[in-house]
Amino acid sequence: MNMPPGESEAAERQALLALDRGDRKAALTLLMESYGAALYRYCRQLTADDDLAQDVHQLTFVKAYEDLNRFARRSSLRTWLYGIARHRCLDALKQKRRRERRFELVEEPPEQCDATADAEAQLTARDLSRVLDKCLERLAPQIRAAVLLRYREGFSYPDMARICRERSATLQMRVRRALPLLRRCLEEHGVSP
Repeated sequence: MNMPPGESEAAERQALLALDRGDRKAALTLLMESYGAALYRYCRQLTADDDLAQDVHQLTFVKAYEDLNRFARRSSLRTWLYGIARHRCLDALKQKRRRERRFELVEEPPEQCDATADAEAQLTARDLSRVLDKCLERLAPQIRAAVLLRYREGFSYPDMARICRERSATLQMRVRRALPLLRRCLEEHGVSP
């Protein structure tokens, strides 16, 4: 899922050296190779939309390329990239909501679970992942971002604070309040956490 710490640190050093040489293209290439897949996964989980996630993912790296010369080194490049991605995802979600308000969309009916069957036997790992994604989608984007950064991407609260430009305690509270909501949602879908 995430890069091992040694590889991540080596990628960071190589990218910073490329920046020191003035080679933004090499730095961006290293960042894309090192963090591209995990960053896409984060965008996908935050937006809950494959096409939107692709767009945001690409936009994140375009924005990173434009701003690499201004990278102040107050955080890691990984943290900086996730901050860009988070802001682009939230912007894209706002635009999507505006579009949906303008054009009423017909929603598909929710999938029904067989309550009589044993939930653990019924759900495969893929099904469990889908249920968790549905539960995450119920959370407000700001809360979903905090939960994903903490548990799927493994960021510490201080790093999350730099990414989100919010206080660490605020993010801790969001995550703490989201967990019972996620637990309740999972239970509603027949999954006991």
